[in-house]
Amino acid sequence: MAIGIRQLGPNDEAVLATIAPEAPDFDLAGRSEPDKPLGSEAAAEYLSDPAVLHWVAEDNDRVVGELLCHVLRLPFGEGRELFLYSIGVRESYRRRGVGAALLREMFAWMERRAVSLVWVLADNQGAEDFYAAQGFMRGGPNDQGVLMLIDRASSS
Repeated sequence: MAIGIRQLGPNDEAVLATIAPEAPDFDLAGRSEPDKPLGSEAAAEYLSDPAVLHWVAEDNDRVVGELLCHVLRLPFGEGRELFLYSIGVRESYRRRGVGAALLREMFAWMERRAVSLVWVLADNQGAEDFYAAQGFMRGGPNDQGVLMLIDRASSS
């Protein structure tokens, strides 16, 4: 298996358009619906945003895995950290090292830019086990995080 990992950038709008409707194949069965692709202008803006880090794993030009994280600017400490927003691997490619390879690319990016902290919200035991196997650990002893959100698009 010759899987290549690369970071998306300008002119990868077609890759984003391909991934969006196939979103359920990168998630646990039954947990997600196809996503609506960004329009061409929004996709170009997304791909040129330096705070967006989006890597894909490809097998013969077919995306088989993806990792999306965001650089968070902070007014303290090192001044920035990463939020690992999502990682997904097509079911037929799972347990073959694709997710670990995507994380290695992210860790290499962090090392080159002297960013030492990355965090993720795991929402199932399989995800927790995967992240733990890659060196992630639960938050500190006073960690009391609760995910809360407002979806202004659906609340009207």
